[in-house]
Amino acid sequence: MTRWSPTSALRTIARRTLPISARNRLIGFYFKREARLKQAIKKRFARRPVPLSRYPAIHEAAAFADGPVLLVNNALASGGVERQVVNTLRALGQRDDLSIGLLCLRLGFSPDLDFFKPALAGFRGFARNAMSLTDAELALRSTLQDSRLSTMRRSLAWMPADIQEEIIRFAAEFLVLKPRVVHAWQDSVGISATYAAKIVGVPRILISSRNVRPTNFAWYRPYMELGYSEIASCPDIVMINNSIAGAADYAQWLNIPTSRLVVKRNGLDMTGHRRATPDVVSSLRARFNIPERAEIVGSVFRFYGEKRPLLWVEIAREVARRRPETHFVIFGEGPLLQDAVAAARGYGIGDRFHVPGKIDDVAVGVSLFDIFLLTSEFEGTPNVVLEASAVGIPVVATDAGGTAEAIDQDVTGFVVHSVDPSVLADKIVDLLSKPSWRANVATEGPAFVENRFGMSRMIAETLQLYKLPTA
Repeated sequence: MTRWSPTSALRTIARRTLPISARNRLIGFYFKREARLKQAIKKRFARRPVPLSRYPAIHEAAAFADGPVLLVNNALASGGVERQVVNTLRALGQRDDLSIGLLCLRLGFSPDLDFFKPALAGFRGFARNAMSLTDAELALRSTLQDSRLSTMRRSLAWMPADIQEEIIRFAAEFLVLKPRVVHAWQDSVGISATYAAKIVGVPRILISSRNVRPTNFAWYRPYMELGYSEIASCPDIVMINNSIAGAADYAQWLNIPTSRLVVKRNGLDMTGHRRATPDVVSSLRARFNIPERAEIVGSVFRFYGEKRPLLWVEIAREVARRRPETHFVIFGEGPLLQDAVAAARGYGIGDRFHVPGKIDDVAVGVSLFDIFLLTSEFEGTPNVVLEASAVGIPVVATDAGGTAEAIDQDVTGFVVHSVDPSVLADKIVDLLSKPSWRANVATEGPAFVENRFGMSRMIAETLQLYKLPTA
């Protein structure tokens, strides 16, 4: 079906042997090289024999009537998308009338990629990686005629080799499992799974883009625009975004009507999501050597460029100048963590800047804060903002993507339309001086999240999009 390629072998070796920083540099180099080949990719795309919208499905819709509902994502890393995937799986897994599962590509590759796997303990469906490329090719050869295989191969030939491999793996799985619904998440894996589902003939296909257009991120690859354009040309494929701002940005990028995308807001499971008790908060303060009466500005994010951690530290410096007893805490990991620590030390606030790593229970972590600060450049709907509001912590955030949709302005927090550290620090210092206003967020925050981002609403909308009964 596909030829063995040195690139595939090198990717496997790199993932298993290189440290994360070296892998990221290697990936960046490869993506830059691929970007220079953009015109060649477009030429190959123009020569594909069959557009996706006219691809003859391998099976009729009736063949999938009794199949499972499948969600597809890269893995279960510590991200907002993965949290929504797990929320959906757990909720749908409670229904006896549905068979449900999760297909991934990189579960078990590292502890980071399995972060949310414990949250599926007791899940009655399955969560596993798609079959290997070798097994997938055998499955396809045993099922399809040579002419079908040839058409598939030529129709995918314009794509990068690794994406072709992903589509083949998912196509083989869909042929075996015959899912009634495939819900693919995120850009890269989402495109691969959506193509595979369309080729096989899955009757209900959905792709959830997250955040704003992928051109804003280092992992963007030129094939994505062409792939999304083909997907958008298929009226039977449902395109989803989790914010109005994100949907509008994708529509502008792809030159399609905003109405082509459905906005389905994130769902936060409020069950057990409560503000930590004073004793728990006191123990965290003691662990980080933060005085009991010191105010705390904090956040939860991965230390990547789009989160602008260095801007966060600059704001912390400005706040510290005006309120010298304030401490700063960020839960999370990532390649820019040490840069942020070095900046804090350079600004003279290193002894009050705490980076304890990841935290399993976000509700406990944000309960430590007096103010939650998010400085993202790009966002879809930031789950951490919802989680902070859900336990009554005021939020100050930059205006990024759908962030404004996750805040009730002047009620649960503030979106600041500036990236000037002094302006953002002004708002934080102002709120720190208003304890009665902050106390009011303890009531308003949870009510706002429940009304706009409640789990029952999200699951009902999901089932409607799946064309499945809500009860």
